[in-house]
Amino acid sequence: MTETVMSEYRSLLVTLKRNKENIPLEQLKAEYRKGYDQLTKKIQSMTREVIQDVVLGGLRIDRSQADQKYVEINTAIKGSGIMKKASQAAFIQQDADLVLEYASQLREIVHRVAKGCEQNAS
Repeated sequence: MTETVMSEYRSLLVTLKRNKENIPLEQLKAEYRKGYDQLTKKIQSMTREVIQDVVLGGLRIDRSQADQKYVEINTAIKGSGIMKKASQAAFIQQDADLVLEYASQLREIVHRVAKGCEQNAS
């Protein structure tokens, strides 16, 4: 993740926070709907991008076990509840550092599952 991308992400979260502090939510969703929807969709997309970049960086899975590992990884991610926390960090708290912290926690989980693959292969 480049500093430019993280800077843009942080800026979007600041904009969301400022909007929520200064404009009633009903007005954001009605009068400013188009801009608000564009902002939240961009934040959603970038949150996903940030998390994927952190979690998948350096991940190696043997091709022969990939399907099974993907199932195990997805199950572990869903079971952790961290994605919901990351979403709340972005949309409720507007905290990029907290999103990165949750991404790091997911990285540990995902890489642990992937290493289980390596241990079983030996």
